[in-house]
Amino acid sequence: MPRSVTLYRMQKPLTDFLRYVTLVRVFNGNIALWLHILRNTSRNESSDANFLRWLESECAADPSLIDQIKQSVDASGLWPQV
Repeated sequence: MPRSVTLYRMQKPLTDFLRYVTLVRVFNGNIALWLHILRNTSRNESSDANFLRWLESECAADPSLIDQIKQSVDASGLWPQV
């Protein structure tokens, strides 16, 4: 497997986790708000927007998911809540 593919696969879980942290700490778990900002800044087709649309559908199927994400972000200690 080429090195670039290996690095990409290693980065994806970290990138997704940082998206969860951003969603919780910057947007207080409000997926629609982040998507709104992306739409209004011509980034509606970005990887962040695609991730958020996927997460929105997952949360629709499991309403407790956003609370689980918030708990995971809190437990990580990466960006402590003030």
